[in-house]
Amino acid sequence: MKFEVRGGIGMECIKCKGKMINAKIGGDIYGVGLSLTNKKKGVFEILHQSTVSCFVCVECGYIELKADKPKDLIIE
Repeated sequence: MKFEVRGGIGMECIKCKGKMINAKIGGDIYGVGLSLTNKKKGVFEILHQSTVSCFVCVECGYIELKADKPKDLIIE
């Protein structure tokens, strides 16, 4: 895994109250990043997807992940 700092957002760490910054997290060879998916069973069903933002505490290293568009994951 590789972390790349992208700037701050002003979040506070829930573990130590330190400053959290937005960071890019990647784990694949293409550098696409993380995404969440949801879909009904079946080959022809639509895949619902959201990208994920990563935040890391600069004091203790705690990491928090957040879905950027959680409502896009809803299956109706």
